[in-house]
Amino acid sequence: MDLTFNIGGMAGQGIDTIGGLLAKVFVKTGFYTFTVKDFESRIRGGYNFTQIRVSDAPVHCPVDDIDLIVALSKDAITGKRDQLVDDGVIIYDDRFDFEPDEECYFPAPLSKTAKEVGGSTRMTNAAALGALLSVIRFPFDLARQVLTDIFTRKGERVVEDNVRVAQALYDYTAERFSGRCRHNLSMLKGGPSTDRLLLTGNEAVAFGAMAANVKWVASYPMSPSTSAFIEVVSHARDLKIATLQPEDEIAALCMSIGASYGGVRSMVTTSGGGFSLMVEALGLAAMTETPVVIYNAQRPGPSTGLPTRTEQSDLLFSAFASQGEFPRIVLAPKDILDAFHTTVRGFNLADQFQVPVIILGDQYLADSAANIAPLDVTSVEIDRGKLARPADGDEYMRYRLTDDGISPRAFPGDEGVFVVSSGNTHLEDGHITEDPKIRNAMVEKFMKKAPAIREALKPPLLTGRADSKMCLVTWGSTWGAVSEAAEKLNKSGLSISHLHFTDLYPLRTGLLNEFFAKAERVVSVEQNATSQFASLVTMETGLRFDHHINKYDGRPMTPHWVMQMVEEVIA
Repeated sequence: MDLTFNIGGMAGQGIDTIGGLLAKVFVKTGFYTFTVKDFESRIRGGYNFTQIRVSDAPVHCPVDDIDLIVALSKDAITGKRDQLVDDGVIIYDDRFDFEPDEECYFPAPLSKTAKEVGGSTRMTNAAALGALLSVIRFPFDLARQVLTDIFTRKGERVVEDNVRVAQALYDYTAERFSGRCRHNLSMLKGGPSTDRLLLTGNEAVAFGAMAANVKWVASYPMSPSTSAFIEVVSHARDLKIATLQPEDEIAALCMSIGASYGGVRSMVTTSGGGFSLMVEALGLAAMTETPVVIYNAQRPGPSTGLPTRTEQSDLLFSAFASQGEFPRIVLAPKDILDAFHTTVRGFNLADQFQVPVIILGDQYLADSAANIAPLDVTSVEIDRGKLARPADGDEYMRYRLTDDGISPRAFPGDEGVFVVSSGNTHLEDGHITEDPKIRNAMVEKFMKKAPAIREALKPPLLTGRADSKMCLVTWGSTWGAVSEAAEKLNKSGLSISHLHFTDLYPLRTGLLNEFFAKAERVVSVEQNATSQFASLVTMETGLRFDHHINKYDGRPMTPHWVMQMVEEVIA
């Protein structure tokens, strides 16, 4: 089974609430879900939607075809009509002045029933859920059990009111709906007992940071990163994490560098505009060799751009931000589960190599939700890197020259050491110098880290054969859509391989050379206009891609869109 629901309406109407309820109903009955959100940069009004894909197998991206639409505004009644499948259904609130001219439309008294049965139009979400579940003949006894579990924490009265409203619309729809729907779940008995987590990408990043023992997080709110910060804040008291919303992004990174200098793991969350303000402080972290993690949830720019849309356009900026030359690490999770593990790795890598680590998410990853297996935090390993344990009588030097370029780190207040750091070029003991020989030695010290960093990064994920007719190369959150597209194209008789990168910079080039040598066509697929990862590959290796597939309208890729683009390349 694979079906997609679309809940459309204006901002402030509870679209997200209905989507969340629907996803939880299916997760708790043993299905896999994937939710995406499309919303305008406004508090009220506009046309927004939440789209939930439900399947009996794991799914990692949205699709274009929609089976059922719930319209809570007039715009939503027709907004996605062109994507409705044959035998699809559009349920809309009958308070709208709309004369349906197709069988697919079904008017229902959503807000009216919420008011009359539940006592408040705020329960329109429960009414919509009842109507939708009735159309697909989802057993209401099963739905009642799930709704009770969901609303229990809000009290018995809330449970009763919501279940009653949902039941009323379920029965109303069962009596009056005479259209067709290709899905019939009347025989559903409920899936196996499951403890899968329903998480967004931002929640996964936050949980990864907490599992990695972060103790300081500073953030100036900026979509689409803000909910990652809020998630950490919600657990800060229990986990003894210091959190602060400072006056701006400059202060956020400077404070986090200070916290890390003092000995704790620290992080900032932001988007591209905020990261732009952090660039000078990024150089301070590099010069002082202070580890820090920066989570950049990308959105389309420049300037304010599209604040609530998605793009992969900050890669080259992240790889080369700040003046001077110094090592840094850039990572980009491929999906929600990977966001957890990549964040944990980011903290370990920052400590091991005493460099800034930039984690590139995007609005699509940040706001999407999927159910994943429980996170095993007991398996998380914490690596703080080289920590100084000076013997009595040894003089501690923060920037001691070493064979691998990594100096043992001590913290202010450690017994028997005196820690000196500077944003200027410095001696081994941390004091400022302009000596040209020392300058050379310290630059070379930075660069000695690069080979070990490259070896510590994960190689790309390969699906398919190196000698395929076409190799699709991707990075970050496009993995789900491109992976599914490649699988479908191969089933249709084409020969497609897929090479996906999570660890982006410095670049591991091994498999690239093999694929460029063997595949007939190597194609980059990126959510930007200028093929930034392809440019990075060419810069690092001299290899050139045969074709580029680019999407930069602010909306996420789908398998169908990728397949169309691949077919155009073939043609």
